[in-house]
Amino acid sequence: MTHTLELRWFFELPCPPAVRDAFEALGAVETTQQRDLYLPADDPALNLKLRNGQVQIKRRLAGPFALAVGPEAAGCAEHWGKWSLSTTADPPSVADNDSTGLWCPVHKTRHQWSMSPSTQADQLSGHGLPTVPPAALNAELTTVAAGDAQAWTLCLEAEGPVPALSDTLRTAAPLLFRRLPLALSTEDSYGYARWLRDQPSVHLRPPSDAIVSGLP
Repeated sequence: MTHTLELRWFFELPCPPAVRDAFEALGAVETTQQRDLYLPADDPALNLKLRNGQVQIKRRLAGPFALAVGPEAAGCAEHWGKWSLSTTADPPSVADNDSTGLWCPVHKTRHQWSMSPSTQADQLSGHGLPTVPPAALNAELTTVAAGDAQAWTLCLEAEGPVPALSDTLRTAAPLLFRRLPLALSTEDSYGYARWLRDQPSVHLRPPSDAIVSGLP
């Protein structure tokens, strides 16, 4: 099980080029394209998806709670627990053979930046972060498409032992977000589960012909 404390925001396309440039200025950014399969639910505290031969289950353990990370930056922090289980099933076949129509393909172009505890002081211009116990930092700038919905999302997360998560995120977020030419509001801050739930083209309930006859 992995613990994370996350701040995430969603915005309408397009992503401003100045935001992309500021994100890439953080350092070595890895860009990937992928297709995840989500099983959206009414509950935004539950996130289940298939990715790269694994079933990933995320459960919100605490939050969301408002967190100010700069003069024009605030978000809703969420503490998540994540389990990753290997599977031999082919993810695309799950959606193709699904009579309920509930599995939702989400296409992503992800720009990711990571920082281990051992390099935090150097990468943040000498600002040391809590390292006992150690927590890593991950930042993500991603374009997403699900059904008819498209957006871009910005995320910063601390990952590691629970006692280190809050101090690491609270210390790192103001240092990183001050470089972004973007106002961040709690109104735009939530996780993937809620974003999918709010999209009219994403199905949360099975069609009537997929329900067992005679049941309400």
